[in-house]
Amino acid sequence: MELEVLKQIGLSEGEIKVYFALLELESSTVGRIIEKAGVPDSKIYSILDKLKDKGLVSFVIKNNVKHFQASDPKNILRLLNEKEKAIRLQKKELEEKIIPEIEKRRKLTEEKQEAVVYESMEGLRAAFDYMLGVMGKNGNYQVFVIGEALKQKRVIDFMNAFNKRRMALGAIGRRLSNNEFMYELKKYYNFKNVPMRFTEQKLPLGVFIFRDHVMTVIWEEVPTAFVIKSRKNYEHYKDFFEDVWKNAKK
Repeated sequence: MELEVLKQIGLSEGEIKVYFALLELESSTVGRIIEKAGVPDSKIYSILDKLKDKGLVSFVIKNNVKHFQASDPKNILRLLNEKEKAIRLQKKELEEKIIPEIEKRRKLTEEKQEAVVYESMEGLRAAFDYMLGVMGKNGNYQVFVIGEALKQKRVIDFMNAFNKRRMALGAIGRRLSNNEFMYELKKYYNFKNVPMRFTEQKLPLGVFIFRDHVMTVIWEEVPTAFVIKSRKNYEHYKDFFEDVWKNAKK
């Protein structure tokens, strides 16, 4: 246990061995220290220099030969106090300078606006995979459903495949649709943990709202997804969704 404590305050295993050897030898030449501590010849001077720097070893010269001796063991407490002081200073710098700077940079990253276009079926899959990645485990999203394209087999197959990936991630959502698509949604799109409501109100089509993003999906001959990262745009669509959701019917 004592070795672990000394390691935690910054002593290497070699330094500990040499220090304990010197405590027993009281005053010794390098040869006896090597024998007692069991450290390699090539490392002894480096270890002794480090112990001197830490105030744990001193030396005297007798007959032109250096004799090393261990300093007062209470100097170990001084090392610990210095380490604690350094930690306090590091903590203060983290709290006052580094963490605020990290938070500032993170905020700038979050507020950065960008737009990406995905084309083709493979492109759409990449867009929806990106959406799942942004949401993360147990994330959530809202969607204004696609519209007439809901009747297409390629859309049914694609969205049901996406639904499996969503469920594996544990993400949840909510869907809003016009009444005219009630039949298709109930027959072909049985999404667990994604409740659905219907309204007569005119809605945007194929819009997915998730964590600072809005993705609009258009199912033309070449399907396309427009993904916009913008907190303000996200909040605008999210607020609109919530307003409609309140008055929509299950």
